[in-house]
Amino acid sequence: MSKKTETRLVRFLVTGASALALCALVAAAAIAKVSPQTAPGEPLDPRTYVPESKPFLELHATGVQKYTCQANGTWLFTDPEATLYKTNGSANVDATHFLNFATGRPVWRFRDGSSVEAARKASAPAGATTIAWLLLEAVATTDGSDGDRLTPTTWVQRLKTAGGVAPTTPCIPGANLAVPYTADYVFWKAQGGADSDD
Repeated sequence: MSKKTETRLVRFLVTGASALALCALVAAAAIAKVSPQTAPGEPLDPRTYVPESKPFLELHATGVQKYTCQANGTWLFTDPEATLYKTNGSANVDATHFLNFATGRPVWRFRDGSSVEAARKASAPAGATTIAWLLLEAVATTDGSDGDRLTPTTWVQRLKTAGGVAPTTPCIPGANLAVPYTADYVFWKAQGGADSDD
């Protein structure tokens, strides 16, 4: 093989490898895009209230809904505690979910330290033994020490819930209970915000 032919072959291989890598990046970006699971006009769709909203991140949560038994022998919800992962089945923890006891509002904190705190806007029942689907409006966001993934959040949806409901049977006052649940959380932002996918 001549030197000239060898050089052409190397160029061809490098160009082909670059094209394949670019295709893989485009495909990954396409997969990373979040599709809305609700429609404008529905109470749980952010576009019902702010039409230019769009989803930018979806995470799957596994955790517990906590309850305490009241003096009348019934369970009272106190707070959630969950770990959130990418919806592709990754075992890497992306975020946590908990209650800000000072404000009484739920918080989601991404692994970069950024967070969003939100208040309930609308809910829809999901069944007798399953916690409701929710739409929550962001009240406060904070940058993290390593990034700002959740900073642009204006809405959070809780969808595809399973479990999490306390029993209806009487309880002993003062008792505590943690009921397992799963859910998908979809984070929305105003159109035109940063589109970084992590």
